Amino acid sequence: MKLRSLLAALLVGLAACGQQNASTEAENASAQLDAPAPESEPSRAFAAASDSSRATTGDLTVSTSLRLPDASQSGADAQEVLSLRGANGVIVEAQVTSVVSPATQVQGQTLRALLNLPVEEPQVLVYRVSNETKPQSGQGLCGAGATAYLVVWEPAAPSDAALKVLGVSGGAPGAGDARACTMLEYRRG
Repeated sequence: MKLRSLLAALLVGLAACGQQNASTEAENASAQLDAPAPESEPSRAFAAASDSSRATTGDLTVSTSLRLPDASQSGADAQEVLSLRGANGVIVEAQVTSVVSPATQVQGQTLRALLNLPVEEPQVLVYRVSNETKPQSGQGLCGAGATAYLVVWEPAAPSDAALKVLGVSGGAPGAGDARACTMLEYRRG
């Protein structure tokens, strides 16, 4: 009888330890899952190459990451996210939406003209802004207004370390309500 009681007490104690370990492991797994995924590409630093770039952002740090869909969204694809961090405090996060021709128009001008792109350039990337944090001055990529889209161009040749960014307010490039903001130009620093 004593042996049976001792065995029962031992099993209850082990079960309690097992439950505590399981809950600790679940908490640790939850903490690991809540952390953001590492960026797929390290940050790249660019120096402002024009007066408008110096005034709007200063030097710029650019990074891209791959955001995986929520488990509840069956069939959803991973999304590329572009992060721009200006030395003056401007922070913009945007998700890639499309690749468009430089002949796409915004306010009657082509993206080729607005970004001063080479004639042979076949495409530019368009990102939809999901978050824009402005510095204390209240001036972002489109001044005091909200930036809805970014048009981003980098040359294909690795020897040319340029970056051009055009903020667009209102609709996407090509839409009637799209309004171009100042083109910003950078050089890899």
